[in-house]
Amino acid sequence: MSDKDENCTRERILAAAEKLFSEHGFDGTSMRSITALANVNLSVAYYYFKDKENLLLAVFDRYVLPMTDEMSAMLTAAREEAGTVPIALTRLLDAIVFPRLRLLSDSARRLFSVLFARCGATEKKIYAVFEERTASLYARFVDEFARTLPHLSRLELGFRIAALDAMLCGWNVLEPFRENRKPKDATPDRAIEMFRSFAVPFFTAPATPSAHD
Repeated sequence: MSDKDENCTRERILAAAEKLFSEHGFDGTSMRSITALANVNLSVAYYYFKDKENLLLAVFDRYVLPMTDEMSAMLTAAREEAGTVPIALTRLLDAIVFPRLRLLSDSARRLFSVLFARCGATEKKIYAVFEERTASLYARFVDEFARTLPHLSRLELGFRIAALDAMLCGWNVLEPFRENRKPKDATPDRAIEMFRSFAVPFFTAPATPSAHD
């Protein structure tokens, strides 16, 4: 089998797994149902992914890794352009928000909503992997926000970044279910403008007196 054929087979398995996991959850989806939808032998799926949990991680990485790579690239570009001065707050917000709004498919959003609606052993493991893989990037963002907003302690910066992240997670999870109410002009560019309009005042608000490091 050529590399092209192998990639095609792997992608078919991933696409089938994403669809079924998003519809039925981890426990409600079997490897047999995934391979049936992907039209491959069960042994082929185990060859590529070892077991169902590894397949779920691969589906997760299919979106998380490109998303975090783009966030990192945007942050690096902003730092290089800023030189020795702090990065503009809007550039920091763009680097957090834009990849999140642009790169996730509807089925991926449904999948994440299913995953994080439960706290089973598998879901906790997936979330732990996510935190591990994003820890260094998160630390870079906190460092840059601290330079841009010196009036805020790192404790409060962490809280405000986490609050924005939670809002983005909620947006991503709910968006597929709000299709009939979604404004026609709510493109990723328009959406980031709307996030920017409230996020800038949110981050530039005075520090909480009791929020100490």
